[in-house]
Amino acid sequence: MLHNQTLKKLISKRNILVTFSTLVILMAVTSMLFGFVVTKDVTLVIGEENRQVTTSRVYVEEFLAEQGIVLNAGDRISAPLHSFLRNNATIVVERAKKIVLTVDGVTRDIYSCEPILADALAECGVTVGEHDEMLPWPDTPVKDAMNARIYRVKVTEEKRVETKPYNTIVIPNYDKFANHSVPITEGKDGTCEVTYKVTTKDGEEIGREAVSETILVAPVDAVVEEGVQGNKIVTASTSELKVKKVIDCTATAYSYNVGNRTASGRPANYGVIAVDPRVIPLGSKLYIESPDGAWVYGYAVAGDTGGAIKGNRIDLFYNTTSECYKFGRRTARVYVLE
Repeated sequence: MLHNQTLKKLISKRNILVTFSTLVILMAVTSMLFGFVVTKDVTLVIGEENRQVTTSRVYVEEFLAEQGIVLNAGDRISAPLHSFLRNNATIVVERAKKIVLTVDGVTRDIYSCEPILADALAECGVTVGEHDEMLPWPDTPVKDAMNARIYRVKVTEEKRVETKPYNTIVIPNYDKFANHSVPITEGKDGTCEVTYKVTTKDGEEIGREAVSETILVAPVDAVVEEGVQGNKIVTASTSELKVKKVIDCTATAYSYNVGNRTASGRPANYGVIAVDPRVIPLGSKLYIESPDGAWVYGYAVAGDTGGAIKGNRIDLFYNTTSECYKFGRRTARVYVLE
């Protein structure tokens, strides 16, 4: 009997010892795991504000709530909210700036702590295309409540089948007057496929540039024979002229009764000019304009001479003296044609 009572006492003491040891171990583990202290000294930094705080809170989130700190969209904090608050910790809260952004037809507020606009947009998941335009510039420093806009600029290719107009080629007839016009070949439009580079800004076309052209049906040029005598300027591009020689001359103008015979026997009319036959032989077919193309006399024929017309000098016939005075003296480029 005595033996049983002694055994019970020993078991009871052992249970108490185990229980006490367990409590000690639990307290030690809790202290190690949670960094538990009765109070903690914490530095709280919000913008330029710096607070020195003593607290007994365990978690960062609890500490912020205790200090009345509410985190807004885009705000940053230097420690995770659910992490344990350590003694002598420094908690930094960075307030995000608001950007009023208009893009894709919608205006909305976004928030970011990034200092540069382009980085702030990227942080908020806003994509900016290769050709997109941004106002203000992407490298603009972010200011609170600033306005920003992104214009969606797209560059695409577009193919169109279009009419290819025919050209009209004029064959001058130096022996006919200006009212002489005889069609030789009838013109006919062709077709071509034109590739355009099309630029749109927020869906509205702002630019169109032809980048290539493929002839599908070649046009047929019209050919017309026209007289060059009389009061008419017949213009042509220098690429159309069959030129034997180019002479730069001093040009003046003269006029007398239209129809009178010139030195070559031709009637005096617009398109019959006086030359020095040693430089430009009589009967030569010519095309006359200024060296810079600012004025054009047109097709002409060397059909007259004059006592004052020597060397690189020509006299252009006009039907009225007022036209002669208006012309005065100018530099002319004479194309001697085949």
